[in-house]
Amino acid sequence: MTMSRGRAVGSAFSPKEQTLLDLLCCGTQHHRDLAREQLRAASWGGYEFDECDCFLISVPPLPEASRISHDGGPFSVLEVSRAGEGLGHLELWVVDGYLHSVDYMTFGDHEKLPALEEVSLELLD
Repeated sequence: MTMSRGRAVGSAFSPKEQTLLDLLCCGTQHHRDLAREQLRAASWGGYEFDECDCFLISVPPLPEASRISHDGGPFSVLEVSRAGEGLGHLELWVVDGYLHSVDYMTFGDHEKLPALEEVSLELLD
């Protein structure tokens, strides 16, 4: 089994990761339904980079009809703020029709996403 920073690739998402993914996949548009469908079958795919909490998403092969049609750029974005100050964006990426990764793009010097209890998260359309 492949390990990433002491955690097994293919394991379940942490409660924090699951909360973020649920928020990033919410909405009523058809492509959001497909994202939620993929999320039900997905597992944690490892850390994308050593210096941040960005993580990969592993989705098993799915029928063509279950793939997300997306032309580029982040699929979904959450604005992260604390006490009215924008801290950064959480971005959900789709590659080749599959959920791929969640990245935290900070606006400042901090590199890690604060605890969810400390921040406000707003889905940007």
